Amino acid sequence: MWGDPGVTELMQLSENPVALPALSGGQKSVTLARAGFLKKLRFWMKNELTVSANTTGPGKSPYGPLAGIQNIAIKANGQIDLVNLSGLGATVYNEVQNRDGSVLAHPAQDTALNVGESAALATYPAIGDTDTGDIESTYPFEFNFALPVNIRGRMEEIGLWMLQNQAIDVNINVNFNPLYAATASYDAVYSGGTGITAADNGSELQIERELYEVPADPKNFPRLDWAHQIIEYTQTFTGNFARFEIPRSGLLLRAIVISLDSNGDPIGYDDLSSLKWIYGANRTPINRAGDKLAAEYLQDYNRQPPAGVSVLDFYKWGEQGLKLVKDTEVLANLRLESNFATTATGSQRIILDRLYPVAAAQ
Repeated sequence: MWGDPGVTELMQLSENPVALPALSGGQKSVTLARAGFLKKLRFWMKNELTVSANTTGPGKSPYGPLAGIQNIAIKANGQIDLVNLSGLGATVYNEVQNRDGSVLAHPAQDTALNVGESAALATYPAIGDTDTGDIESTYPFEFNFALPVNIRGRMEEIGLWMLQNQAIDVNINVNFNPLYAATASYDAVYSGGTGITAADNGSELQIERELYEVPADPKNFPRLDWAHQIIEYTQTFTGNFARFEIPRSGLLLRAIVISLDSNGDPIGYDDLSSLKWIYGANRTPINRAGDKLAAEYLQDYNRQPPAGVSVLDFYKWGEQGLKLVKDTEVLANLRLESNFATTATGSQRIILDRLYPVAAAQ
């Protein structure tokens, strides 16, 4: 990726898993080992719920198996945010960042080889009225810290984080929602039902690091002056109108908007009259209806966008170059504005995918 390809090695190593503290959720954290340049973190959420004595089975969250994560934050020295997302945000972001295939897609099979159907990595079974025993739901997701960027015809990885710096710790902090809640809730993996006895049976978030070995010669180091940040913001709206002021913070690669009604259900793209990108004295280079944004997503990904999701992808439009990403430091009054045809009140979760200058922090 930089210099002589023989000076470094790609390593893939498992971290200690983060166990769910209790059936009701709770907070846990882990510090990454101080070694190498962090390229990627892979996660696999495994929810293991044991149920018995139910007369009416609990319901699933429409936010998927990562409804069990209230928040996942990856920070350097507890100060520099690298990732800060809800479980819903992490699910949506992984769909958007992976143009080659959906995590939620049906598993592959090849009957000609007589191997049958692959076991699904993403699972979220319903619980019937008389089901008892262990119910497992799973979901894999990942965050790339190294972002491939085409600079003057050469592909470089920007955003690698040096773990070998003894002055900086990188921590993963997870705040878990309940695995099961007696009252119906979107913020629990399973909830509601009647006559249910439930227990956690070893639920955990498994973690794997992908990293480059640090070359002996510093001249072969990659660029360390930028961090790749994925940060989620939440706001409410009324009057069929939402406005989000984008903070001045680095180069914006993508803006992902998740629109929810007052019940927390996704708002269909047909109800999004317009999503506008505005800056300066009301300069509006993007003003698109929800169905047009969904159609572009379908052409780019060969699948429908997640429910309620609209994406402005400046990184993709620039063909992995920086010519079309937006410098939020120089654009005054930068904002997103959404208009809805029938939904009067609700909330939006806005994920900003960006490169942030951190030369002084490393």
